[in-house]
Amino acid sequence: MNLRKLNLQLTPLLDLLLIVIFAQYMEVQTVARQQTEQATIERETARSDLESVQQQLADLQQQLAEWDQKRRETERAEYANREQLGQLFGELFRIPESTIQKIANRRSSDEAVLSPAEIAALKAEFKSLSTARADQVVDHLLTFTEMKKRFDVWELYIQQDDALIITASGNRKRLQPDDIASPELFSDEFFKLYKSFPQTKSVVLILVSYGDAQLKYRWAVTKGLPAVAERMRLDSNGTVKFEYAVLGFRPEGPARP
Repeated sequence: MNLRKLNLQLTPLLDLLLIVIFAQYMEVQTVARQQTEQATIERETARSDLESVQQQLADLQQQLAEWDQKRRETERAEYANREQLGQLFGELFRIPESTIQKIANRRSSDEAVLSPAEIAALKAEFKSLSTARADQVVDHLLTFTEMKKRFDVWELYIQQDDALIITASGNRKRLQPDDIASPELFSDEFFKLYKSFPQTKSVVLILVSYGDAQLKYRWAVTKGLPAVAERMRLDSNGTVKFEYAVLGFRPEGPARP
């Protein structure tokens, strides 16, 4: 009798326990479903944002490519104009022998005597300029041979393969594209080369030109120039002044008239 009474008392408790367990199960299922739905929404949102960013990046890359193409066309047009100007100067430097002799004789009469060696050098200079490439003539006029006697000229040229060719103090060095991938890398690598160069004059002019090189390497070199120039000046204790000029696009390398 007591056992039956006990069974009757436990039955409602068991039913209640089952109801609680089922309710908890349903709650867990509901929470899991909500979390899954939320995760799906977040994933779709992230995917949409990623697609938007990718599209923006593609648009920017397209704009950069179009800008770079226009830049190349403009540079080639400017170079063609320089070629025409250089050809004109080349014609002007085709001076007859008799005219050169008159110049020498006139200077001699003014007691500014030209030695035979100086006259020969003058003739060679005119001949070199008359047969040089057009861009060589223009660059020669821009850099002035007489000024070169008073300071050193270093030439930096970024080739079509993005390598940097450095001609300085009779030395010719090459930096690979990875060495000039950023202004900081260029500054460090160029400074290392500078330390291996012989002693310079009190002023050094750094001339930068480039071929059909990638924009990022051109930017790295021109952006890093001020920092490395100042770094070299400090290394010389201020006794050497480093100046620089960007001559621009040269498809065939720096001019050497």
